[in-house]
Amino acid sequence: MKAKLRNPMSIKQLAEALNCSERTMFRHIEIIMAENCGLHKIKAEGETRYVIQTEEAANFNQDIVKKLEKLKKTFSESNPADVKNRKVVDKIIDMLSTTDPDEFKAEAVTLDPNYILDYGPFCDNHIVDSMVNKVLKAIRDGFKIRINYKYSARAEESDEIVVSPVKVIMRMDTLYLIAADDTYEETQVFKNYMFENIVSLNVTNESVRSMHFDPAIHYQYAFGKYTDTSKPQDVSLLIGPESKWLQTQFAKSSFHPQASLRMDKNKNMIVDLKIRITPDFKTWLLGVSPNVKILKPESLKADVVKMLKDALASMQAK
Repeated sequence: MKAKLRNPMSIKQLAEALNCSERTMFRHIEIIMAENCGLHKIKAEGETRYVIQTEEAANFNQDIVKKLEKLKKTFSESNPADVKNRKVVDKIIDMLSTTDPDEFKAEAVTLDPNYILDYGPFCDNHIVDSMVNKVLKAIRDGFKIRINYKYSARAEESDEIVVSPVKVIMRMDTLYLIAADDTYEETQVFKNYMFENIVSLNVTNESVRSMHFDPAIHYQYAFGKYTDTSKPQDVSLLIGPESKWLQTQFAKSSFHPQASLRMDKNKNMIVDLKIRITPDFKTWLLGVSPNVKILKPESLKADVVKMLKDALASMQAK
């Protein structure tokens, strides 16, 4: 709430941004007011708004300072002990009358310096920690961000868009910003933005309301990087005992909905999935095709066979 109040906001705006009732906001305003942390009440556009002003020095201990000022008046200027005590009281008043504005600002979220984002040999983009930190802080404070984004790594120009960030997620070795754009109110669908395609990023002063994000719903029926709205299909795979490593990989993997795993009498693992058959899933199947038998659907088996034939023809042509 203090982060929101770095900009003047009405009780109604606070209630909408923090998804609370106006009555709750009034109660919290009273608590913050009692803290004497620089909260001001102003009139703007015909309504009462509140703002925490910390840029200028503020008296955060007014009551005790007033008492000390009265105490000073009792000291005699001719008494050496009183003169000495006056100097001590002056120093105390000076210390109590000002405070560090940063004390009331949200703490920066910093990445562990030992956390290395290694994108492998095919990526020449480097994620700057400060960009990730900006996003994490914007999420915590509840403000929109303005990004210049390339929708593909090969795009020559970037688009400027304003989004409401909700999460930073590492998925399939790629770091994503999960955010709501201007279509969210209608679609209720969050968008994925690859950090490596974000050219620049700035936090705006536009407050956003709290939004619930469930990764299980967001990645429902998804295999890898792609999240789309195509119809999910029932997929069954057979993995033989000679590919124990792949059986273990499925046993440790997390699918939404959860994959069904069972063993037959020959120690083959049968994997039943309900997923969207996206390009990255087909590419993955192509890579593990010697270790996997596609039981269904037949259309998926035909697609992978065609991909194998096309790859073989391409290599033979060279």
